[in-house]
Amino acid sequence: MRPFIRSLSFFRADLGRGLATLGLLGLGLGLGLLKPWPLAWLIDSYLGHQTLPPPLDRWLGDTGSPRELTCLVGLLVGVHWTHALVTALQSGSIILIGLRGLARVRHAIYSALLRLSLKAQQGRDTGDLIYRATWDACAFQTLLQHGVFTTLAAGAGVAAMTLVMARLNGRLTLAALFTVPVLVWGIRVFSARMGRLGGEAQAADAGIATSVQQLLAALPLVQSFTRESKEAERFQSRTDTALVARWRQHRTEVAYLAMVACILASGTAAITWVGAHEVSAGRLPVGHLLVFLAYLGQLYEPLNQLSNVGATLSVAGAGTRRVLELLDAGQPGVSEGQTTAPQDGRHCSLEFEQVVAGYAPGRPVLKQLRLSVRGGETMAIIGPSGAGKSTLLALLLRFIEPDAGRITLDGHDLREFTLQSLRQRVAWVPQEPILLPGTLAENIAFGTDTPSRADIEAAARAANAHEFIERLPQGYDTVVGDGAARLSAGEKQRLSLARAFIKQAPILLLDEPTSALDGESERLILQSLRSWGRDRTVLMVAHRLRTLDIADRIVVLRDGEVLEQGTPAELVAKGGYFATLSGNN
Repeated sequence: MRPFIRSLSFFRADLGRGLATLGLLGLGLGLGLLKPWPLAWLIDSYLGHQTLPPPLDRWLGDTGSPRELTCLVGLLVGVHWTHALVTALQSGSIILIGLRGLARVRHAIYSALLRLSLKAQQGRDTGDLIYRATWDACAFQTLLQHGVFTTLAAGAGVAAMTLVMARLNGRLTLAALFTVPVLVWGIRVFSARMGRLGGEAQAADAGIATSVQQLLAALPLVQSFTRESKEAERFQSRTDTALVARWRQHRTEVAYLAMVACILASGTAAITWVGAHEVSAGRLPVGHLLVFLAYLGQLYEPLNQLSNVGATLSVAGAGTRRVLELLDAGQPGVSEGQTTAPQDGRHCSLEFEQVVAGYAPGRPVLKQLRLSVRGGETMAIIGPSGAGKSTLLALLLRFIEPDAGRITLDGHDLREFTLQSLRQRVAWVPQEPILLPGTLAENIAFGTDTPSRADIEAAARAANAHEFIERLPQGYDTVVGDGAARLSAGEKQRLSLARAFIKQAPILLLDEPTSALDGESERLILQSLRSWGRDRTVLMVAHRLRTLDIADRIVVLRDGEVLEQGTPAELVAKGGYFATLSGNN
């Protein structure tokens, strides 16, 4: 029940519209009760010459007259047209409320994805996240339309029809209601199974989305190793799994609907049998029997809706739970500070105090790390793979939090600062360049607000990207496709550097910034970094010796600990890891 209530909170802004829609539902219910009566009066009065109930007997004239026929037919048409109009208005309003709530859900999902931490991403398939953000989100709309409006309308319809039918004929009403406990039993038997099978089917479909996403990301690799047939077999296996899961779900739903149809058909047969005896005995006029049968249809229609709601809500509930799980993922262990990080000044000193950090419990990557970074210093971080170099940079951006110890900026714990204010002080160049769909200018200016074209070009020149951009047909207005497939690795890396330069942040984090550059491009970039980083605190993960030339100090990490540190000359003199690396190169 709690997830259901939480799901409805996305529709709170449309409460007024929802109440108006409930008013339309009530009006539609009243018109539905009135719909069969013009036909009953026409049969009993105009054809059967029975007296109409007051005040219709005074308004419509003599029994059997043309005036009575015209008025009754007009009343029949008017009631049906009005009911159709009210039904259309209420349906449109329900759909609009559902769509507005769905938009809020999607916005909340996207906001949650923007906050997703590295630890929250661990073990998650991108395709599964996409499926939750697109298809599973629609479950909230289904939950509102069927879980709220359909249930309320059907429940009110059953209650109203039962009261009116009981006033017409108690025996027929009892015969009609004997199906209700049987129907409730069937819903209880099937609903839990349908919910479980619906969740399994959605997870299987998400697996297909993951396979497609992974294929598109690795298509050149698959083709170059001629693994098309193997990948097709793997995808076939996943589609077979999804087929079986969906078939089990729909097979159960079909059996459920067949059970409901049989129960309602049995109730209709019982009413027909009892009603025929009542008419034969003269206790029930034919017109009243027709009204009763019409009400029976209006009674069984909401009962059928309520029975279908069970199947629909079971599947929708699985979807909403998957979305709420994503919304709750957020940034586990990453708390929002209350203080704004100081934005003035260029020198930012950093201190790692006995820091222990990792991505899985009990498996630290950094172990009791102690490290001081002076303000304005350019520090190079080297070491073997898995030593914790990229993890150290991730900690400064608070992508992850220390499991023990603390990190300070100018003497203040990073956790005291709001994430936004802290990250505004940091420019980051990731190991794998990330470009977004849009123009090259938009990619360079991604981290700034309303930069001028001159600022964009200056950053591109500093990153040695201006010349290759100018050679493109549209220059800075060239549109980058998804994944930037038309650009070389070096061109992507230079654009990533330009994006960091234009941000003008006092702290610069570089994760192997020249790994994809040729020798001449690397030389030009290093010149820019030496000049640009003069008044900034720079931490640079690097392996190339030429890249280390601009460092004021080199820190060697091994197994999550500082193995050695000092200037290049000092480390060579020590004859340790760096000296060995220098000798091998």
